[in-house]
Amino acid sequence: MNHRKSSLVERPDGLLDSKKVKQTEALIKEVNSLNLEVPDEIMGRIKHEVQQTEKQAQISMSGLSKELMRVAPEYKGGMRLSILLACVGEIFSFAAYFFSAYAAGWLIKQADGRPTGFAELLKYALLALGSLLLYFIFTGISTVISHKTSFAILAKLRQTLFEKLQVIPMGYLVDNPVGKIKVIIMERVADMEDWVAHFMPELPSRLLHPALCIIILFCLDWRIGLSIFAPLPIALIGMATMMYKYRARMAVWMSSYANVADRSAEYVRGIPVIKAFAQDKISYGKFADAVKFYHFSTMKWWKQSWLGKALMTAAMMTPQLVSLPLAFYYYGQGQISMETLLLSLILPISILPQAFAIMMSFELFQMASNNWVPIKELLDMPAQKRPTTEHRAPIRVDKGIKFENVNFSYHDGNEVLHDISFETKPGEVTALVGPSGGGKSTIAKLLAGFWDQTSGTISLGGVETTNISFKQLAEEISFVSQDNFLFDVSIRDNIRLGKPNATEEEIVAAAKAAHCHEFIMALPEGYNTRAGEAGGAMSGGERQRITLARAILKPASTIILDEATAYADPENEALIQEAISHLVTGKNLVIVAHRLNTIIQAQQIILIDKGRIIAKGRHDELLQEPLYASLWKQYLGEE
Repeated sequence: MNHRKSSLVERPDGLLDSKKVKQTEALIKEVNSLNLEVPDEIMGRIKHEVQQTEKQAQISMSGLSKELMRVAPEYKGGMRLSILLACVGEIFSFAAYFFSAYAAGWLIKQADGRPTGFAELLKYALLALGSLLLYFIFTGISTVISHKTSFAILAKLRQTLFEKLQVIPMGYLVDNPVGKIKVIIMERVADMEDWVAHFMPELPSRLLHPALCIIILFCLDWRIGLSIFAPLPIALIGMATMMYKYRARMAVWMSSYANVADRSAEYVRGIPVIKAFAQDKISYGKFADAVKFYHFSTMKWWKQSWLGKALMTAAMMTPQLVSLPLAFYYYGQGQISMETLLLSLILPISILPQAFAIMMSFELFQMASNNWVPIKELLDMPAQKRPTTEHRAPIRVDKGIKFENVNFSYHDGNEVLHDISFETKPGEVTALVGPSGGGKSTIAKLLAGFWDQTSGTISLGGVETTNISFKQLAEEISFVSQDNFLFDVSIRDNIRLGKPNATEEEIVAAAKAAHCHEFIMALPEGYNTRAGEAGGAMSGGERQRITLARAILKPASTIILDEATAYADPENEALIQEAISHLVTGKNLVIVAHRLNTIIQAQQIILIDKGRIIAKGRHDELLQEPLYASLWKQYLGEE
């Protein structure tokens, strides 16, 4: 394992402000002080997660509960009722302690030869039993209400997240894997259940219990009440020991855990490649190193926490350490009554279950706050504002696409497009070319409405895209990307998505235009053949041609091809290009291309590098541009 101490964090791309840099440097310095020889990979993860860790640190227990209730304010009443009933139930539990103490006092007096009426014992016993029964009734009703309310809140939270997905930029859905979104909506929300169903309604009553114990003991005898706090210094020492460099140890542990998860997934997914290239030792070695460091960091943290946890547990287990002998002494001196003695013995012990529950609440809070961060991030994502579906913008067919001084930054503030301006004409082909990562696909996605530009305007048919409803914009644009998705239905139905009311003849014509008719007819069930989950039954080239047929069938005024012929073989690529050139008559066609031979005949080629337009023109004109000439030479060399 390549272990070494990492240097202080470097500022990535100048994106972190000075405060974040200082926080990151402080954390890295603290991690280095642990003397764990943290691997570079783990240290890199820690640096990357600092910003999210800061978000988690800013959430308090009350803040987390308030943010949850903001999602479902209509359930505040139910949650408050549950809390009230739980607190009332807790008061009745104290009444049971009192009456039980007086009943026990009657028995002790009876055994001591100080007889009193049996009716008094019966009264105390019935009152204790009644108080206990009322405790169970109020607590039970509170639990039922809290669980019903919690399930309703979580259902509302999921519904809110789904509604949010409908209005946030589509680019978020494209750029984030489906698995991540599914985990946020299903698993992260489900993991909030304990917090909503138990912590929120039960913590006030759990805090009320020790508070009432202390108040009652102070009322009975202030000296006994004060003695309850005797073990507190031991608990504080234990907590301080456990919390020593907690943030750094937590960062190392969480990052090493995530590294194990990634390495294990990588190892399992890559088994075919590993076997094919005989790289099992190297790949398994990385996985084994990740597991070893995870085990190492976990054991180091636990060993550092054992003494503190033992001290803290011992202190919480012995709240009567001083109060017990003190109560016996005062009773022996005749300074307190038998009932006060019994309550002094019972009440401190009754604190134990609640104290452990409160202590566990801190751990539950850590889990809940970790789960809340990605949920909150999705909830806070700015929504795209568009007219309602009923609004129909007057898009003119004689006007093309127009970008005017468009700049674009992702939500992290990193600007990726700078002052983009160009215009297209209907019936002409506009190609976006340039080195990888230059911003070509981002421009195409802005046009399709996947994101909103930071500044500047984008127009389609003389109307700004922000004034076109999502439904109308989707009708006007046919977008075909390199990553094609097919539903697990028939090929016919997959193509028909472009035009739901299309006839069989129109579907076949589109398939022929995309040059996929022949291979479809060669399938056992022809157009009735199912495409498989996410199109898994088809090859990459076949999926590409089917999605192209879908785009051809769609009666859109604008067609965007984002490397749409990447999986096509050379023979079919030429046929597809020919079919497209005939079908774009009167339409706007924008092509994002890496294969420069596919756009030689384009009326307008826009060269883009590092988010800026370097040059515009036809192929022959751009050959005078050094960057374009270099790309063309690279293409010829590959050919």
